[in-house]
Amino acid sequence: MIGSKNNTLNGFLLLIIAAVFLTPYLSSCGKSGNASSVGLNVQFEVLNLSPNIQPVDLYLGYIKQNTNSYSYPYSSGYFYLNSIDTPLQIKSSATTLASNNFFTINHLGFQANHKYSLFITGLYNTSDTSQSTLTTILTTDDTASIPPVGFGKIRFVNGAIQSTGLDIAANGTKAFSAVKFAQVSPYVILPAGNYIFQVTQTGTPGTILSTSLGSTTIQDGHLYTLYAYGIPLRTDSSAFNTGLITNR
Repeated sequence: MIGSKNNTLNGFLLLIIAAVFLTPYLSSCGKSGNASSVGLNVQFEVLNLSPNIQPVDLYLGYIKQNTNSYSYPYSSGYFYLNSIDTPLQIKSSATTLASNNFFTINHLGFQANHKYSLFITGLYNTSDTSQSTLTTILTTDDTASIPPVGFGKIRFVNGAIQSTGLDIAANGTKAFSAVKFAQVSPYVILPAGNYIFQVTQTGTPGTILSTSLGSTTIQDGHLYTLYAYGIPLRTDSSAFNTGLITNR
């Protein structure tokens, strides 16, 4: 009888030990459907390219994602999202503007192991325009095929306000033509090397708007996004300019 009781006791002890060791694994399996975006490797970037929107904040699933607000004309750089829940909202962090929520995007379609950029551009309702021209451009940044050996790929995002269209030459050879406001060009392939990108308004090739990037290196196997912002021919803080993102 004593031996039988000992065997029963030992059996209970083994069950308890097994439960302690298996609980974390069972818990992990139960949560696999709610994996965080960090676990999914979703990276995001915000570029506030609106001269008069003032600093803004990013919300996902009604939860603020950033510590520091996004100001014109700076890029946040890529960061991992804490959530991929909708809606995505861009809200003003300034109390002086009448509207707190500028944008709401309900369908994002984020995929694991990808990078995305959100460009905010246009003008808020001021003397520059009788109506708000604010808009967003959401790009997927790393799904294009890898360029051939010895080449890189680059595309163009026109976030320049009140531009009818922009042309871009790379070392004097036209790379993009008539890219309208808020449009994204396809990627083009360029040999790896150093480039001067000249931007002109479509139809006025003699007026170079910007070469502010200076000599830009396109590296073998990399993807880039060239973007324009500001207002052509302005000379104040809203002046036309360009920037470059290394996507991959």
